[in-house]
Amino acid sequence: MSRKYLKIFIAILSLVVFCFILLFHLDSVSQQISNSYAGSKSCEKCHSKYYSSWKNTLHAKMEQEVISEGPDKNVLGDFTTSNPLVTHKLEDIDMLIGSRFKQRYTKKIGDDYFMLPFQWNVAAEQWVKYDPKNDWWAAEGIYPKGWQNRPHSTLCGGCHGTGFDTKLKEPVEINIGCEACHGPGKLHIQQPKKANIINPIRLSQEKGNMICFQCHMSGRPPQGQFEKYAWPVGYKPGEDLKKYWNYAKPTGKNMYELWADGSTHKNRVQGNTFIRSKMYAKGLNCYTCHDSHGSRNRSLTIKSAYDNSLCLTCHGENTPQAVFSTSLSRHTQ
Repeated sequence: MSRKYLKIFIAILSLVVFCFILLFHLDSVSQQISNSYAGSKSCEKCHSKYYSSWKNTLHAKMEQEVISEGPDKNVLGDFTTSNPLVTHKLEDIDMLIGSRFKQRYTKKIGDDYFMLPFQWNVAAEQWVKYDPKNDWWAAEGIYPKGWQNRPHSTLCGGCHGTGFDTKLKEPVEINIGCEACHGPGKLHIQQPKKANIINPIRLSQEKGNMICFQCHMSGRPPQGQFEKYAWPVGYKPGEDLKKYWNYAKPTGKNMYELWADGSTHKNRVQGNTFIRSKMYAKGLNCYTCHDSHGSRNRSLTIKSAYDNSLCLTCHGENTPQAVFSTSLSRHTQ
């Protein structure tokens, strides 16, 4: 064999060896991800109060298998009447997304899910078109038009599931489970100590809020291996989210998720507004007012549970944080 062909052979062999090493590394990383999580059910034994209340939250029901009949029916959209927007039948649906403001529908193709181009508006009880145009990944043409070109794993999976594995294209646990906010819990299950589990209230204000910001902060990832993902790949509670996610900032123009002044107009990006507020500057956290376990103040926007009592604990007329000069009625006029 000539020297020229020997060099080519060595180069090819080196490339093959590199690919095998890379695949082994990815398999190893994937295995480590799976092995470090215990699943929310494992938390029930010691934290039954929190577990049982969390089970009834919308976080625990973000993604659902299709149940079209009976008392546990979870399909909200009306598939019984003809509508030109609805391009697929109910039997084509493989997974439901959401149930509060809207419900979207996915179809599994190969090893990934894809969001179909229609959604059910829960409040108005009507079908509307679902066709993202202004998200950065759509506006820049990173994912071409057409629902078949926009995979759930890269655009949705990391925030809709817990411990999402980008190689397997699936989460360790569907929905926003305990470990989405407290970090992988296998070691804590084996050795129940405060030191080996993340409790947001023991973190700094910034890192505590980052746990919520991982899914409730408009932005995009830094350039690199995961720059086409619409969620912060690799982030774990307790880490610095800014290493995985660049927060969107006001530009002076209306954006898909932010108004020109920086305030948000999408239900999932409250962090962009909160981080610029006086409350954040004073040291408050998302969970000062919201409890993701669902045991109190589940959401300030549920009308049946909404009144002034929560606000008045800090902003009552005789409290140091009163934000009105004379009376509550004057403040709200």
